[in-house]
Amino acid sequence: MFSTGGEAVSSDDVRRIKERLDIVDVIGDYIRLKRSGGGFVGLCPFHDEKTPSFSVSPSRQTYHCFGCGQGGDLFSFVMQRENLSFREALELLARRAGVELSRDGGRQRERNLYDVMEKACSFYRSELEREGREGGRAAAYLDRREIPREAWRDFELGFAPKGWDGLWKRLTAEGFSFREAFDAGLVLEGRTGPYDRFRERVIFPVRDISGRLQAFGGRLVEGDGAKYVNSPEGVLYSKRRSLYLIGRAKEAARSRDRLILVEGYMDAIRLHLAGFEEAVASLGTSLTEEQAALIRRLTDLCYICYDSDAAGQDAAVRGMYVLRKAGLDVRVVELPAGKDPDALLSMPDGERLFARALESARPLVLHHLHIRREMLRTPEKRRRASEEIISGVASLSPVDLSPYLPAVEAALGVMRHEFIPLLEEERRRQSSRRDAHPSGNEPERPGPAQDAADVVEAALCALLWRDASLRRTADPVGIVSLLTDPRLQTLASALLTASSPAELEAGWLETGDSFPMRAIAAGGDYCEELGRASDPGPVLMEILSTRCLRREYDELKVILSRGEASDAQLLRFQELARQLKRGGRTAP
Repeated sequence: MFSTGGEAVSSDDVRRIKERLDIVDVIGDYIRLKRSGGGFVGLCPFHDEKTPSFSVSPSRQTYHCFGCGQGGDLFSFVMQRENLSFREALELLARRAGVELSRDGGRQRERNLYDVMEKACSFYRSELEREGREGGRAAAYLDRREIPREAWRDFELGFAPKGWDGLWKRLTAEGFSFREAFDAGLVLEGRTGPYDRFRERVIFPVRDISGRLQAFGGRLVEGDGAKYVNSPEGVLYSKRRSLYLIGRAKEAARSRDRLILVEGYMDAIRLHLAGFEEAVASLGTSLTEEQAALIRRLTDLCYICYDSDAAGQDAAVRGMYVLRKAGLDVRVVELPAGKDPDALLSMPDGERLFARALESARPLVLHHLHIRREMLRTPEKRRRASEEIISGVASLSPVDLSPYLPAVEAALGVMRHEFIPLLEEERRRQSSRRDAHPSGNEPERPGPAQDAADVVEAALCALLWRDASLRRTADPVGIVSLLTDPRLQTLASALLTASSPAELEAGWLETGDSFPMRAIAAGGDYCEELGRASDPGPVLMEILSTRCLRREYDELKVILSRGEASDAQLLRFQELARQLKRGGRTAP
């Protein structure tokens, strides 16, 4: 046990979480990983780069970036990426792993906003179950939409009852404060006291890619009022960074190497029920760069499938350019007139029709030309359509645009030498607008870590970390004497004397000391390189032992050059020279 702000945490909790979670799956929720040899590589999430230098080792369950030097295990990754304390990362990963955290003396852990959200979700789900038993309006609505009862549970659907404070009463009974419920976006403050945000609505929980409950969407069952009410933007929820069902869709998106993007909750659920489990919903037609980056963690291919009405098609084109600029191969799916994905898939032959629509989906530029073909034929609309198309294609790189240039020129009725100046002029305009209104969201670009440890010495610590027999049999004095970095000397000493590495790691994470796990991750990569030819242990010990001899040799050489060496030092110098020569290294 060790303390985290007054509450003891068992190192067994850390061990059990690590046993149930694979670091590749955890990091794969944040960046796109590709297999390379026995590990995985991707673009580092901690600095800006174009060539992958970030590696993840499934065998060691560590990550290491050769560009910026960051490294560690799944706890340190989540802490740094999400800007969480160790306790917060522990709770997040415990929920994901299904691990019940230990309690110290029966003391209950401090609750956070995610706890409030989960309690609200449980309340809404129980209310929908009651509606189902009693034949209420919410159950009737879902039955009309042909959502099977088992799907209510699978997709965690719920119901917010008609009263003003049903949820609020439940939360107060559980000991939650108004501030907690308000910050979670669940209640509002009225003249007579708090009241529920969601009332008489079917509830759709919105989770992030890691499974954390961020928000709710509420669909009005009957009566007057807004058709949909959603959680407000706040501490937990940012619509521009969210996609409905992204957590459920991520594995299918990776395995099928594509993602289907629809507009609404029902569309996404219907696609999953029909076997298209790589579907997510944007909850609107205005796509963002943050959503594009989220999709790109999973795949390079995105199908946009919005409603077939004109407004839906216009929105699809605007969103398509946002995604394409993020590096995605984007196709737009055209459905039969008057159909949305939910309606089409509810038809007897819907799955086959939808699969055919996917196969005939058009790429970015060709679809834009297709939906503007009538405007281009109409003199009074031709100029506006042409300007819109030029504005869209100007946002693409020359490589992306090149295959479609003949089609664009033909549609606009211009020659290549006439089109290129128009294109360049629009690109200059867009560049000027970006310069005048910078986003302020440029990623931090750290250089290589200034406190990086010697990788060979770090490799010895990595061996100690993973080899329990070495920790039991090694001579602590001999091991520490092989190291020159005081931080690594401390690390090696700790590994040789601690009851378990897991206990050490929990302490490092709690105190915010990232150096040990970064050093172990970097050293583990070096061990893997050595291990390709032979057992890394003997090779590593030989390298470090030779370094020790070389350091002693160089020190005695300085003493000899000053004429201050004793007879014993002269004999030692000669012996060191012979040893270094026998080892294949000639003394200078």
